Amino acid sequence: MLVWTPGAHPLADLLAAVLVLLTGVMSLAAGVGLLRFPDTLQRLHAGAKPQVLGVIVICIAIVLRSPSWPTLALASLVVVFQMLTQPIAAHMVGRAAYRDEHLDRSLLVVDELADDVRAADRAADRAASRAAGHPHGKRHGRDQRR
Repeated sequence: MLVWTPGAHPLADLLAAVLVLLTGVMSLAAGVGLLRFPDTLQRLHAGAKPQVLGVIVICIAIVLRSPSWPTLALASLVVVFQMLTQPIAAHMVGRAAYRDEHLDRSLLVVDELADDVRAADRAADRAASRAAGHPHGKRHGRDQRR
């Protein structure tokens, strides 16, 4: 039977303290990046990467400081959910920032979203012109078959 005893190893406590300090340094780096970078897309990376790594490191420190199976299970769940939700949140913010008029597109190395945005804008323009031509959005007579 595996049983962990809390506080049994002073080396584990020292390592946990070092990991907590490392997490603080990563948070500081994220804060500096958020203040330093010029636009939202660059700030996303400055904030997201240290955040995910910081959560992983602090969860390892918690498990080292208070070793037990329930702590390990909870820390693992926190890490998994952080790794699942952070990229999705960054993606949503990035898509919203991409459509912002203040985005400096000259900073983009590869613009993989431009074609999709242009196609969506053309489809929206076509839908708006159809709606303007037909106030109720219904087609009449010959146009109904198309």
